[in-house]
Amino acid sequence: MNRPSAILIKTTTLLFITFLVLLCSNGCKQCNSSKVNTDEVVDTSISKPIRDMNAAIKKDSINPMLYFKRAKIHEAENDLKSALTDMFIAITLDSLNHDYYTYSSELFIKSNEPKRAIMLMNQAIILDSSYIPFYIYAGKYAFFVKDYDGALKYFNRAIEKDMFAPETYYYKGMVYKEKGDTTKALSSFQTCVEQDPKNADAFLQIGLLLQTKKDKMAQKYLDNAVKANPKAVDALYAKGYGEQDAKQYEQSIVTFRQIIERDYKNEEALYAIGYSYLMMDSIPQAYKNFDLAIKIDPTYHEAYYKKGVCAEQLKRIEEAKSLYQQCLNINSKYELAQKALKRLSK
Repeated sequence: MNRPSAILIKTTTLLFITFLVLLCSNGCKQCNSSKVNTDEVVDTSISKPIRDMNAAIKKDSINPMLYFKRAKIHEAENDLKSALTDMFIAITLDSLNHDYYTYSSELFIKSNEPKRAIMLMNQAIILDSSYIPFYIYAGKYAFFVKDYDGALKYFNRAIEKDMFAPETYYYKGMVYKEKGDTTKALSSFQTCVEQDPKNADAFLQIGLLLQTKKDKMAQKYLDNAVKANPKAVDALYAKGYGEQDAKQYEQSIVTFRQIIERDYKNEEALYAIGYSYLMMDSIPQAYKNFDLAIKIDPTYHEAYYKKGVCAEQLKRIEEAKSLYQQCLNINSKYELAQKALKRLSK
């Protein structure tokens, strides 16, 4: 049998200590539900899934996968401290399972402890510097805390390991976008879609950036985003708003209706359709869509205002005044409604 190297033993021990420190500094107490229940009496304060896992662990207490599974149940029950406790045990039993480290880091993120997630990923990288997802996770967490230069260092190290990983270029693009470097952001997103022609998020980001530049190619990339992921609506929104900016109102209605087909209770898409009809002087259709948006979201003050505009154009002045007032009841500082109501009340 091959004996583990001294370096691996030292690194693994260091990782265990780091994880324990992170766990304790996270305020994690010994959780009764993370202990194996050996009592014969059923503890009804513990959920049945946890009791079942406790029984399985009692039979096989050195099986790390059981602790991993129980951690996921704890997470589902919003008991993140117990989930982290179980993951410490799982890693102690199996220090070479990459998923244990990345999942534990995600638990730290859900616990609003991004710096501890980064520290754990740093130790995981020491343990296995060839595993690219460790760099990507660390980069994402650095991005989360707005350490953009740190995030780029992690992503660049990932690219050094594999220059054909599209996900890494996507996240680099997001970093550059936040830093305000549009040129480098576009370059990174473009490299991403070259590596992965089905990456809808990267197509969307290119489209959005080109929209800000008033580049006509924006719509092409937004179309590609929709094709890459027909179920996503972000690209449809961007495409529809871009069409409105270009005064292509009929086409924008077609686009926003695609969102309604996916979610018939989408008040924002209904409002957008109403706006396009209003710009086309199709007042009855605009009124109808603003009314539908209000029925779905009775607090949608902008929809009350726009419906009031339609009512006013339809010569229903008292209704228009009522709608403007309802808008102000929700948002008393909405200036357009204030001016409209004042004008009609003279």
